[in-house]
This record gives sequence, structure tokens and C-alpha cells, in this order.
Amino acid sequence: MGNKAGSALALVIVLLCGVGSSAIAAENEPASANFFRELTTLDPQWSTNLTQLAELSDRAASTEKKQSKAEKKLTRDSSKNLENLPTAELKKVFTENDAKHDARAYAAIGRLAREALQTNDAPNRILQIREIQASLRNAAVPPVPEKLGIFTSWIFFFKNLSGSIARGHTPATNLAVPLPPASDSGRVDPAASTFWSRPKAIAEEDLYAGFGRTSFPRLENLLCDYSAPKTSSGTHGGFDVEYNGERYKIKFGDLNSEPFTARIFHALGFHVDPTDFAGQVQVHYSRRLLREFHLRKPLAMKITPLGIHVGTVQLQSHYDPFAFITSAVFNDGRQISGMALKQMLFKNPSLSHPEDLPENFLTNVEAELDYLVTTPANIQPRDGPTQSIGSWDFGQLGHENLRELRGAGLLAAWLGWFDSRADNTKLRLVRDADDVQLLHFFSDLGGGMGAGTGLFSPHGENPHEFTWTFTSPEVVRGPGRMTTPFRIRDFKPTVPTPAFAEMTADDARWMARLIGQLTENQLRAALIASGYDNAEARLYLEKLFNRRDRMIVDLGLQQEVPLLRPRPLNPKFSYDPAIDGPFTATVNGLTVSARKSGKVIVRGELLNRR
Repeated sequence: MGNKAGSALALVIVLLCGVGSSAIAAENEPASANFFRELTTLDPQWSTNLTQLAELSDRAASTEKKQSKAEKKLTRDSSKNLENLPTAELKKVFTENDAKHDARAYAAIGRLAREALQTNDAPNRILQIREIQASLRNAAVPPVPEKLGIFTSWIFFFKNLSGSIARGHTPATNLAVPLPPASDSGRVDPAASTFWSRPKAIAEEDLYAGFGRTSFPRLENLLCDYSAPKTSSGTHGGFDVEYNGERYKIKFGDLNSEPFTARIFHALGFHVDPTDFAGQVQVHYSRRLLREFHLRKPLAMKITPLGIHVGTVQLQSHYDPFAFITSAVFNDGRQISGMALKQMLFKNPSLSHPEDLPENFLTNVEAELDYLVTTPANIQPRDGPTQSIGSWDFGQLGHENLRELRGAGLLAAWLGWFDSRADNTKLRLVRDADDVQLLHFFSDLGGGMGAGTGLFSPHGENPHEFTWTFTSPEVVRGPGRMTTPFRIRDFKPTVPTPAFAEMTADDARWMARLIGQLTENQLRAALIASGYDNAEARLYLEKLFNRRDRMIVDLGLQQEVPLLRPRPLNPKFSYDPAIDGPFTATVNGLTVSARKSGKVIVRGELLNRR
């Protein structure tokens, strides 16, 4: 199976099966599994359970810390020879370390349990414990089920079909100001929460630097060192680098959509990871980069129609690392392409994966190499002010009743972000805080800015499939006739998302008022920072404008929120940067421009210049 076909199949099944379940064995399990089962299932509502949670958490955290230290020692002991370890040994060394996450979570549960027993604010501590328990259970669910049979296939199929949004009728339960029924109209913020906080001044946010920063990081101009492999279950290739003591995650996927969508979510008050586009990454040559490129968690699923095992599908693509290297630079300044390096670097380059065998490398060629230059990449800081402990879900613990998460459904639909699986969220602890502080993050906002619907998996990062509108207005047909409510169309999350489904028109109006504060210059700056070229940025801008203005009108807010295009642009417009000028924005008094390319827009279609 080719990389493209394999990636497509992986995406379809991962998106569908992200809602699968996993059983935790209660018999013959190690102490860590016993701790996990009890700490994640004991109901903190009862004081006797709080006492037990406090005692268990201390023992469990100690055990997990010892396990984590042992694994770190194994890595240190192996680090001198990681370049030459057999692939099987590398996988053992770099198996993603969940123990450190669990130790943090267990310690937090214990502290909260003790505080709940000693304070009058026990309900808040109990809610935090439940959030941590749920996040740990969510993180333990595999991204794909171990087995897929006829009945489970139909279950996943029908669950996928039921992903509609904005069908709610009941008011959100967390409004900051209690109001009589039918008097909200989306004017009231939710109470302060760990999901969202009102921005001070949306229209003044710098969306070029983004994320509250004062400047745009230019990692593509720096020479980094290889740090570690990517060990998550994500289907895109990548690795970690280090520069000046800071670590960064490099991902070869969601290059433009994630940096843009993350900037918008952050500007409107949600917690996200800073994400940037880089036209290249320069990394000092290391054999480890090539040999450790395939250490992502495996995604294997047994096909068992009628309970009979007929085969196993491997959903994790085995990428060729040289496909992500544009050039290799030697100590004397010579440069060759990534594929030319592949032919030069090995004794036998014709092997299916020549980098897997340490003895296949030509050390005399390696000694002459200085650094590698990669293809464009998506970059995130590895070491932030928070620590992950698990995932949160849109339909657990009453999350579906929160205005900010309901409203996020409208924002997701506007941007075409469809991948709302729990895999793409994180519950995090604030580092170095005096008490337990939880924050709910949207940790992966890639895949949007394209088709918002699809039988299984929509296609993101495609300006042609990004529709000009996505809403329909309420239609009142008069006495005795059915009224059709406000609807979101041409968009459906890949999995049922209860908070999005429960969104009411008032929740939508609340979010629309936030979106309406974004300016044209901010959207231009965000598109440029996210790496779109001139023609792509212009086409996306006009579609975002049209979608936004139509949304404002369909929600009846046009008298309150000014339209960006009072006279809508003809969708069959044309644009040639060479004739009409580059796509620009103003940032701190300076003009920034989109990337140059050979693309133009002809009658609404993105084409390569002849």
C-alpha cells in the first residue's frame, strides 16, 4: 500500500474509531494497573473515598516516579549508543512514557482529595478530581480498537452519520449572570472556567506573532540539534529539535491550517499550543534522525468478521525520512538533494528502509555532513508552562452544557475544523503553581480550512473545497406552519460532539459576536503567518469574509456587527499577484507579505500560472 493510500486509510479508521473503548483487566495486573483502576473509578463524592484516594495517590505517585526514573536511566545508559541500537531496542527505549503523566495526575488527585476533606470548598475540588479521573481514562483508550468486525463497523458508521451540530434547545448552564428564560440572545458570557476566558481586546490582538507573543519566531533561520523522535500515535511524520536549550516539536503535516486555526482559537479566548509554519528546518546531521523516524506508536487493528481473524491492518505509515529532506549540506559547503544523499549515505541504498541498519551507513560520508534542511513543517514548543495528564471530551461531566464549548462549535464550523476527537484535546496542570490548577487545551487544531463534510473523513487544507457559506437563517412561515431554525450546513465533525450538538441559537450568537470583532488586517496577518502563498491567502480571505458575513446576517446580528464585505465579492473573481500586487498586512507599522509562488486565481479557481 502506498503512502498516500495508507495515510488515507489510517485517517479514515482513526477518525472513526477514536470513540472505541478499552477494558482494564482486573486480574493478574501489575500494581500500577491496580492503582490506575482504583484512582480513576473511586467516586470522590464520598468522604471515605476521598480518604482512600489521598492514601492511594501517594503510593501510586511514588511507584510511577520510580518507574519513570528507571526509564530515564535506561535512556541515559543507552544514549551513548542510540545511533547503533537495533530498531527493536530503540522502540523499547522510546516507548512514549505515560508514567510521568500518571505520576503528576496521581499527585494532583491526592492533594485535591486532602483539601476536599479539610475545606468548605469541597465541591470545586471534587469536580477537579473528576476531571483528572476522566482525562486519565480517556488517555487509556486506544486510538483504534484492537479488533474490527461486522457489527463494530456498522456501529462506527452510524455514529459517524450522527455528527450534526446546533440542534440544542436548552440554555447553557454556566452563564455568568442568571437570566429569566428566553432573555439571553447570546449576550451573556459563561462564568470563568478552565476552558475559556474573555480576551481583553480581540481587535487589538497581534495575530501575526499570535498567542500573546510580541514577535514571530523564526526557527527556520536557526541551526538546531536533533533531540528526540516522535513517539505519539499521530499519523504525520516528525521529530523534536533543540535550540538554545528550548525544545520544539516538528510535524510534517497540517502545515498551514493548524497555525491559522490555532491563532483564531487563541485570539477568541481558548487555550491552545502556539503553532507556527516554517518554510524549512535546519538540523545538524545526526544518524538518529534517520533511524528514529519510525518510532511513532503503532496503530494495528485485527480484522475479525464473525469473530474470525482474517488479517491485521497496520495503519501507521512507514515514511521515508529522505522524502522530508530537501538538501544536505556538507562541511565544505557542498549541497545535494535528500534523495541524492540516500544514494550516497548507505552501502546498500536499495533496501526498503536502508536507515534501519546501523551497519549500512558509510561513516566516511557521515563525517563530512554538516546539516540537513527539511521540507516545510509545523512547529510547536515542546516545553510550555503546562504539563499534560490526559485528554478531555466534549460530552463528559456536563461539558456539553457549557456555553464556551457549544460556541466553539460555531467557530469550528466557520474554520472547517472537524477533528474534535478527544485525542486532540489535553487536560493540563500549570507548572510550578502553589496549588492544583487545571487548564483544558485544544491541543491539535489541524485538518481544517477545507471540506467540512465527508462520508468518513473530510479533506482539510483545500481552498477549493472550503465553501463560501456554512449557515442558513431561521425561516418563519407564519401561524400554524413550521418554523425552520437557524442551521449550520456543509459541516459535520468526524465524531459525535455533544457540546456542538447542544449549541442553541443563543450560544451561536454569543460566539458570532466574538468572531465579529476580528478585523480584516488580523485575518490577513494570520493567513500570512500561517504560510499561505499570495493566491491561497486571498482566496481563503474572501471565503472567510463571506462565511462570516453570511453567518452574521443569518443570526440577525447585522445591525450590531458591521459586515466586512457589505457588497459581497463575486465568487468568480480573479487575482494575479504579479499584476494586482502581493497579499499584505500591517504589523506594528510594518508591511508583511505572503509567500511568493506561481499560483493565481482565475474565475474563483486556484491555478498555477502558465
